Amino acid sequence: MDKLLSGLGTKLAERWINLLALPGVLFTVVLAFAWWVQPVGALDVTAIVRRLGELAVPKQNGQLALLAAGGAVVATACAGLAAELSRFVARMWTGNGRVASFVLRPLLRRRVRRARAAAPAGYDVPERYLPARATRVGDALRLAEQRVAAQYGVALIRVWPRLWHLSSSDERAMTQLAWDRYTAASLRASWAFGYLLVGVLWWPSVVVALVLYVSAVASARRAAEDLRTAIEALVDVKLVVLAGAVGVPLAHGRFTAKDGAALEAVLDKGTYLMK
Repeated sequence: MDKLLSGLGTKLAERWINLLALPGVLFTVVLAFAWWVQPVGALDVTAIVRRLGELAVPKQNGQLALLAAGGAVVATACAGLAAELSRFVARMWTGNGRVASFVLRPLLRRRVRRARAAAPAGYDVPERYLPARATRVGDALRLAEQRVAAQYGVALIRVWPRLWHLSSSDERAMTQLAWDRYTAASLRASWAFGYLLVGVLWWPSVVVALVLYVSAVASARRAAEDLRTAIEALVDVKLVVLAGAVGVPLAHGRFTAKDGAALEAVLDKGTYLMK
């Protein structure tokens, strides 16, 4: 699923100002304020007002330009670090790590019990559809793979690049929107780690970090569910088109699990041979 998700990350340059530049400037301002106010205490209003009165503001254009340039460099560097950290956060939320699986195992068991209890009377949830990842985000993304494999007998990671290639921009829109929301949430979480570090200088920044991270996790969960729905929808409406594009005949006029083996044989291109 990680490889599948990496193919959705487009238009980052177009969203640079909204996702990176403005948050980078804000973070730089908070960092500078935290460093400046640290000697007088976090919430000592009287001392802060006194220091504001003593603050020497550069009056020469050269000094102002130098200060602005320095702030821009720091903001850009912080934005770049946040962008790189967001990739780690996005992967961490998929819950693939052994450490996360071990630590969150009790929560996973509780989610499994809830999933079974939510089934209608006389029914049970198939084993492959039960929660299996350490996180809800990871389970939502994993469920897309499992449901596509169960219904059509194909691996999502193999058919997805072809389906994306065959789809128009309008058909991709719902999937791209959900992915953009997920990446924005992971970026917000990476800024939360930055504000947590600033808390060493100014403790109220820790509160900001907690609010940012909690809201980011909630947004990521919603985005992951929407992404799963969008992926399944695109597979449902375009898999027949893919079969026709690669020359796989459909005996029943629709794509079934039996047709999945024929499509897999074409897309696999003989990666493995029987001994």
